[in-house]
Amino acid sequence: MTTLPPKHVAIIGAGPGGLALALALHAQSISCAIYEQRLRSLKIGGAIILAPNALRVLDALGLYDKIRMMGFNFENVTFKDESHATMNSFQFGNEHLYGFSALRISRQTLVHELLTAVEDRGIPVRFDAKYSNLISEDESGVSFQFIDGSIESATLLVGADGIHSKVRQCMYPSVKPVYSGQLAIISLVRRSMIRFPEGIDYPLPVVIYGTRGAFLIMPQDIGGESIHAGTQQAFPERDKLGWDSLASSKSELTELFNANLQWWPDVVKSCVEATTPENLTIWPYYFVPKLKHWTSEGGKVILLGDAAHAIPPTAAQGTCMALEDAYTLALVLSRPSTQLPLFKALAWWQNFRQERIDKVLELTTQLGSLRLSAAERAELALQTNQTQDDLIRAAGSDLQWLYSANLREEVLSWIEHNGR
Repeated sequence: MTTLPPKHVAIIGAGPGGLALALALHAQSISCAIYEQRLRSLKIGGAIILAPNALRVLDALGLYDKIRMMGFNFENVTFKDESHATMNSFQFGNEHLYGFSALRISRQTLVHELLTAVEDRGIPVRFDAKYSNLISEDESGVSFQFIDGSIESATLLVGADGIHSKVRQCMYPSVKPVYSGQLAIISLVRRSMIRFPEGIDYPLPVVIYGTRGAFLIMPQDIGGESIHAGTQQAFPERDKLGWDSLASSKSELTELFNANLQWWPDVVKSCVEATTPENLTIWPYYFVPKLKHWTSEGGKVILLGDAAHAIPPTAAQGTCMALEDAYTLALVLSRPSTQLPLFKALAWWQNFRQERIDKVLELTTQLGSLRLSAAERAELALQTNQTQDDLIRAAGSDLQWLYSANLREEVLSWIEHNGR
């Protein structure tokens, strides 16, 4: 019977989840090392929202005070219609209610700060290390191999390698990410290029609802001058080569981004007009089907973050959930007890995390419905016996469960009652 804590943890993936896990394990005096397939020099695109639940984790890891000045701090996203009337708002953070505002930050900046903290603590990070397969798994631990033939060993192996996880692929060969049918088309523009209507309060971020969907205008730097502008639309799935081809075809992306231009108000038209083809990117929304187990049969391989439960980004909780996974897993692994076997602790941890993931998925579905076209929203409202206004009000009406949860207290309380 394997007991806690483990002697050494190998982490596959140096994204936010893997790096946060390394920091959390180090804080609990558990040895670990990180293996990342990308080259160190590779830049990571995109930006993310960190809600209070994620910022609380980063605060516990000693990073919040530094990163809060590296992005756009805000509390609400405002919903407006085509005539600029305010329909409602959704709260992504509130310092008074939850202890933190929300933070919009580039993914590259977040990963850089996490990686710097990891290396400052002397935690080994090996880049250009492409995971291949598990060689053995027994009571003493695991050994595993990389594409270049090198072999490593550890007490536990954690797959934090994203939605297309190689670690998960070895555990569940038949499980593939599922395309949601929705494609986001995104651009970066300067705020000074946007024609906001005169005499109307237009707080940012804002989501503008139109007959053909929703358009998001979201600042992403501390001064609010760099603007993420984008929309989503139904789009047929492509394979990897097809998505890569679309992403590199700036003419096709421009055509997609301009598709419904005549239906949008002038503020949206100005965003589209300010866009240069090289600033256009896409994000096909995929999710991972619910897994029965996040651990291998031998109990020594564990999945977390998008590798275990990737969800569409409409509730901005993908990275937040990965950070929660990392922080809580480190707490679970850190408490030595001869009465608490590893398999029991990990089974509880998965159930504890899955309950929150399920609620986040429900919230994601609610918010996702608000980005549909007017016809699609009307059909959904009819199916659920709600008005379109009901759909907006229902999304995020109570967020204390998400933003104010004391994860540390919940984990340690369970260990206290089950580890004696």
